[in-house]
Parts: sequence; structure tokens; C-alpha cells
Amino acid sequence: MKGNPTIKIELNEALIIEKVLDGEIELFEILLRRYNELLFRTIRSYVDVETDVEDIMQDTYIKAFEKLYQFNNNAMFSTWLIRIGINEALQKKRKSSKYKTVALQQDDYVLQIEDRTIMNPEHKAMYKESSCFMEKAIDTLPEKYKIVFMLKEVEGLAISDISKCLNLSNSNVKVRLHRARKMLQNSILSLTDYMNIFEFGNSKCDRIVNNVMEYIHKTYPRF
Repeated sequence: MKGNPTIKIELNEALIIEKVLDGEIELFEILLRRYNELLFRTIRSYVDVETDVEDIMQDTYIKAFEKLYQFNNNAMFSTWLIRIGINEALQKKRKSSKYKTVALQQDDYVLQIEDRTIMNPEHKAMYKESSCFMEKAIDTLPEKYKIVFMLKEVEGLAISDISKCLNLSNSNVKVRLHRARKMLQNSILSLTDYMNIFEFGNSKCDRIVNNVMEYIHKTYPRF
């Protein structure tokens, strides 16, 4: 009988966390690289300026490292990390005048997002064009629908995991997901393979990892 891959991942992470807490902080980099894209997509659901997103990611990882002793291995590390990231993103928005929101109806809010897209005079590949178009479409979603769509459709998290991350019921998550899909419309969704948008890898991934690990080494020289 095949083993459960989820259990294997959890066991690996439990061991990594245990060793990090014992002083092997270099292993923390494994967790950074494993969840960089998930964290980027989570925070990107709340903040649209990528330099701010990366700042918040670094703050999130540093806080997670500093509070790692509080992590309960009965929960998923990814869920715990997402909650920290969301809290950091919301704090950033509350403190910054750049992220004022405008009410459209009842409790639904949409960020007034500046179009920062600079069109290349040369024709881009269809895949890239459709991905960029999809990112802009997702950016028009109200925040509470955007985060659910991002975690489910882009990142591929299960409804139950999203419920834990956002402290919502399963049914509430499903309702928000349904509304998000309606807002985007099937014709827009069919334009691109949205599993590959908001990618966070290569140089971006390395930059976050290097910044966080450099901070940890400077702040905690005893390790």
C-alpha cells in the first residue's frame, strides 16, 4: 500500500522545524523555498505593489522564524505561515495611504489599482499576454473573494485548508469562490492557464531567501 505523501511532507517539516529550533538555522531555507510561491500569491491577494509584497514576505518569514517555537506540529506549517502573511499584509495596508479602498456596495471593497502595465512594442507570446491579462482580471476582485480564488484556483489548496487559513466555514469559502468565478466569467478564465500566473521563482525566490537568512544570521549570531 502506498504511503500518504501529505503525511511524509508533514513529518519532514516536523523534523526540519525541530532541527531549526535546535540551532540548525540553515535548514530554515528549505521552508522558505518550499513556500515562497504560496506566500507570494497569498500576500499578492492583498497588496498589488510587488516591492511591497516582497517586503511583507520577508517580514512574514522573520516573524515565523522568531515565533517558530510557538508552532504546533498538529497543524500544517503552510496554514500557520499563511495566517502570519495575511496579518502582515493587512497591517501594511492599515499603515499605508497607498492602500485606501473604496466601497462599491455593502461590505464589498475593490482596490483602485493603477495600471502599471507597460506594453512592449514587440508582440509578446500568447501565453504571456494571457497570463498578464488574467492577473489584471484577478486584481479587480474584491479582496475577500480574491484571496479565496488565489488560494484555490491558482495555488490549488483544498477548501478545508483555505477554511483554516482564513477562519471561515467550508460553505463560506465555497460561496466566495463561486462569486469570484462569476465575477471573472468563464470567457476570461479560459484565456490562460492560471496555474502558472503570479509565479515566484528564480531570482525573486533567491532574493527573498538571501535577505531572510542574512537577517537571521545577523540577529541571531549565537547560531
